[in-house]
Parts: sequence; structure tokens; C-alpha cells
Amino acid sequence: MTVPAPAASRFLPGEKLALWLCFAFLLWANWITPLWADDYCRTIPFSPRMIFHIVWGNYFFWTGRWFITLVTFFILDLHHYGSLAAFAVVNAGIFVFLVHVVVHMCRRAAGHGLIPTARTGFAQCLLVFLMLWWLPRTIAEVALWKTGAIGYLWAVTGEMWILSRVLAGRTRLNVAQYGAVFLIATAMESISLLMALFLLGWAAWAWKNSRPVPWALAASHALGTFTLGIAPGNYVRARVMTPSSPFDRLDGLIGNLGSLFDPFWVPFVLLIGIGLFVGRRQIHFPACLRCGRGWMFAALALAYMLLLFIYPREALAARVSYPASVFLVCYLACLLFSCPVGPVLSRVMAVTCTGLAVMHLAIVIPDLTMLARISHDWQVSTRAQVAHDQPVVLHQVTMGPRHKLLYVHKDIIFVGINPNPRNQLTMCYAWAMGASSVRAVP
Repeated sequence: MTVPAPAASRFLPGEKLALWLCFAFLLWANWITPLWADDYCRTIPFSPRMIFHIVWGNYFFWTGRWFITLVTFFILDLHHYGSLAAFAVVNAGIFVFLVHVVVHMCRRAAGHGLIPTARTGFAQCLLVFLMLWWLPRTIAEVALWKTGAIGYLWAVTGEMWILSRVLAGRTRLNVAQYGAVFLIATAMESISLLMALFLLGWAAWAWKNSRPVPWALAASHALGTFTLGIAPGNYVRARVMTPSSPFDRLDGLIGNLGSLFDPFWVPFVLLIGIGLFVGRRQIHFPACLRCGRGWMFAALALAYMLLLFIYPREALAARVSYPASVFLVCYLACLLFSCPVGPVLSRVMAVTCTGLAVMHLAIVIPDLTMLARISHDWQVSTRAQVAHDQPVVLHQVTMGPRHKLLYVHKDIIFVGINPNPRNQLTMCYAWAMGASSVRAVP
């Protein structure tokens, strides 16, 4: 049974409970996930002068992501003062906010004007969370790794917030919000460029059709994108990368598509397929695949992946595809919300949601607990060897056949600890732990 939705409704029935449960899990996951890789390079003793010096140097000699780099340094430099607790709370809150934004943006885009029951609202919100967690193959690098979460999860969440306001027609912001839009646009080159083009196109469309034109919003975002794009460090970094021919870039881009799709797509696609089949008398196939304006998210995912063609193959890390994964989740969410919810689909959703939640906890809890234990053992061993003034030698840990289920999709956990003691990340770990040198052995 559904009733017309009030215009000012901020939460769906059942949504608050689902978000609180997601927040509780995310808080635990962020708290138990140890530092790794570049995190150790950011845990220098707190010094504003040193931080600004490094950020300034990075902008001119390595990367244009000055604001995100600055935030990362300020957060991780306070590691010894308990800032990781604050990070866990903030990062969990940002992921939950992303879930909230996706749920409401996609319901609006799908043209769903009815309030679901509390049971249905709870299940839909939880399913969106599970899709955002399981569909991107690199969730650890973009949501749990401290440096990666600030650089990717926070950036994408900000862009989704901007997109949701545009699609809702709420483009008039206050001065602080325009400043936030500018800073969001300085976070990640690829998604920033795509959104800048989208906003300028949207503004031009609105002007042509005599609609309110969001020039201020588009200009704020474009200025942030411009500040990010002209950074000398981008071009310095590009020159040290292996040159890529167009064919090589295309091959790398096709390979990067593997970062978008995992076997974990299957249960969500099956659930949505069942929903569309059950409601086939109320919705028309294949027209229903447009989902109102939901098709726009699939188009944005495709446009984003095509945009990556301008980057050298060496720059196409799997985590770079994360924004496309989020756009595809948005499209699936629109399909989910367009399914008429009757008794049959309600029961199917309840069973599926329960099963996926149990699977989620059964995989995530042991895996993250294992990572935390390995990190703890390494730190204990490192401190013991440092106390005896010895060069630190650690056991190299690999995941074997199970490593693809883990959230660090690499054979060697904590990338910085490897057999080469002169590797930059290994040296960062040694510096953070007060060791003269660190190396790993099989």
C-alpha cells in the first residue's frame, strides 16, 4: 500500500533505520582497517609549514589535487593524536550520505512519486548500500584505504551531491556551498572534467529552453576543474609515464572495464529482473529500461569510461573506474525503484536482502579482521626489531587463492611493505615506524 509522497520528505519510511545500520557497520570497518600504502607517507609529525610545503611541491611537480592532498595530510598527520577515530566517523558518515543521495536522486529520476512502506523503504535503502559496496571491484581502495577514501569516495560523493541538486532543480546555493562546489571540483581530474562538461551542457540547455540557468553553479565547478587541470604537476607526472599509443590506450581502457563488473552483480540483476517480470502488466518492456531519466546515469557511466581514453594506459588504475561504478549503481537503483512492489516482490526483496546482508557480513568481517591481525603482527615485529636497533625484516604475506575476495585486490597486502627497502612506500613505512630500513621476505 502506497500513498502520495509529500514534497518535503527528507527520509523514506525505514530509511533512517537502514542508514543507521549501515553507519554502524561502516564505523567498525573503518576503525578496524589499518593504515597501508601511501597512508604511511602522510603520517609525518604534525607541522603546518611542512604540510603546505609538500602540498605546494606536489601541485607543481606531481599532482594538481592540492585540496585533497592538504586534507589527507591534516587528517593522517594527527594519527598519533587519535584522529583516525574522527576519520572513521567522518568517512562512515560520507558513505552513508552517498547512499542517501543515491536513493533520493534515483527515486526522483525514475519518476517514483509514491512513498513505500517502511519494510520496502528499509530493503531498498539497504540494497543500494550493498550495491555501492559490492559492485565496484576496488571498494577497499576507494572506501577503506584512508588516502584512497579521501581522494575517491569523498570526491565522488561530492559530485553526486552536485548532480542530485541539478536534477532536482535546486541549483541556487549560498556562498559557502559555491565554495564547496569549487573544492569538490579540485578533487579528481576525470570525474571533475565530466561533471564540468555536464553542468555547462545543462546550463546551455536551460538557457535555450528558457529555464533558470545555473550559471553560478556551472562556473564554480568549471573554475575548480580549471584549477585542477592547469596544475604543472599533472604534466610533470605525465612526462615520467610510459607513452601510450591510441591502440595501447584503447586496450588498457577495455581491460579497465573489468573493474566495473564482478560476479556479485548477478544477485542484484536477478532481483531487478524478477521485479520487472512481476510488474510486466504495469510497465512496458523494453521502454521501462529508460526508467524516466534513469538512462542518464548509464550514459554518464559510458561517457566517463570514454573520457579515460585521454589518459596514458599507466594511469588507468582500477580505482579510477569507481565513478563509472557509482553511475551504474544509480542506473540499477532507478530500475529497482521502477519495479511495482507487490506481495510477491516484497517477499523476494526481503529474502534477497537478508541473504545478501548475511553474505556481506560473513565475508567482510573475517577478511577485515585478518587484515587488522596481519598489520598488528607486522607492527609488533617492527617495534621489537627497532628496539634492538636492527634493520627490520618482515614476513611477506600473500592471500593465495582467496585474495580476490579480499578488499585489497593485490597479492601483497599493504603495498608499501615489499622486498625492496628503497621503494618509496617501504621507506615511508620505515620512517613512520622509526626503523632504519624495512624489507619483506617470503
